[in-house]
Amino acid sequence: MDLNQPGRYPSPVFIGGLLTPMTYYWIRQLHIATVVFNICFFSLRFYWMLYHPALVQKRWVRRLSQFNDTMLLTAGIAMAVMSHQYPFDAPWLTTKLLVLVLYILLGTMALRLGKTRRQRIFYGVLALLSAGYIVSVALSRTPASWSFLGL
Repeated sequence: MDLNQPGRYPSPVFIGGLLTPMTYYWIRQLHIATVVFNICFFSLRFYWMLYHPALVQKRWVRRLSQFNDTMLLTAGIAMAVMSHQYPFDAPWLTTKLLVLVLYILLGTMALRLGKTRRQRIFYGVLALLSAGYIVSVALSRTPASWSFLGL
């Protein structure tokens, strides 16, 4: 893999010679892994909420989710700083962050605040769709990543 390939990996910010292109690469890998874990763990908690509600309330479940979310956010911020791509400067990143807020709200409605089972299922499916959209925006680096659907 050629790290010098244009557009593949941005030039990192060098702070005292500590950051290298490989640093960006590993932070990006951490970000991707935490995204995959986040979506899979949300799906598992959504399933538990429907069929084994007591499991969603376990302390270790909440703590694991909070730890992963912290790692995900930290890696995302580090990548934005290293690549000099900031929200409101890069439309795709702005879209990701706005839909991320929507994902968090929908996930909260699905796992905790939905009044009925039907509402929780509705919000859970919308949360998973929004997560899919966030991933597609990240991969395509365009907010119109689902334009083929006519949306």
